[in-house]
Amino acid sequence: MKDIIVLVADGTMLNVIEALLQRIPFSSNTRDFASDVINNIGHDSGCYNDAHEFLRPFINQYHYALVIFDKEGCGSEDKKRVEIEDEVQALLNKNGWLDRSSVVVIDPELENWIWQNSPHVERAFGWEEATSMYKWCLAEGILAHGDQKPIRPKETMHKILRKTRTSISSSIYKKIAQTCSYKNCTDLAFIKFINQLELWFKVP
Repeated sequence: MKDIIVLVADGTMLNVIEALLQRIPFSSNTRDFASDVINNIGHDSGCYNDAHEFLRPFINQYHYALVIFDKEGCGSEDKKRVEIEDEVQALLNKNGWLDRSSVVVIDPELENWIWQNSPHVERAFGWEEATSMYKWCLAEGILAHGDQKPIRPKETMHKILRKTRTSISSSIYKKIAQTCSYKNCTDLAFIKFINQLELWFKVP
C-alpha cells in the first residue's frame, strides 16, 4: 500500500499541496513519505458532499487519506469550519477510512494559507513598491492593525495583483508554497494539516 492520498478541491490547491508535501519531510518531524494528490471535479462542494464516495476505490491502495477544501464555496458557509470537517469525517469513517483519514477545511479559502508578511510573498505578487505590501494593506484599510491576514484574502490578493499588473495564475501559489516558511503560520486549518502529517509519519 502507498502512504497517503490527498483529495483537494481544484488544480490550484493541488499545486500548493504537492509543493508543501515535498517540503514537509525536510522541515518537520516527519519521515519521508509517498503521496498522491488528486482534485475533485466537483470542487469544494464535491469534496464536502462526496469525498467518501470519491475515495472509496482507494481504500486498499493507501494507508491514509486526507481531504482538503475551502469553506467558501462548499455550500455550508453558515456552519463552523470544525462542523464541516466533522460531517465529512463521519462519512469517511463509515466508508472504510476509520482511524486512517482526516479532513481539513480552510476558512475562508486557500488564499489564507499563502498570506504572510514575507518578501517571498511580495516577490510572487510582483510587489516592487518602497513601502511593504503589509503597510500598504494597512493604509488601504484592507488589513486591520494586529491582524496577520486580511478578512477576505482572495479579494485582497486580486486587488494587489491588479496594482502590480501581475496575471493571476496557479504558479503564484506554487511559488509561495515552495519558498515561504510556514513555521509561523497561525491558520488553524494549516496547523491541523501539519500536525496530522506529523502524527501519521512521525520520525521513529
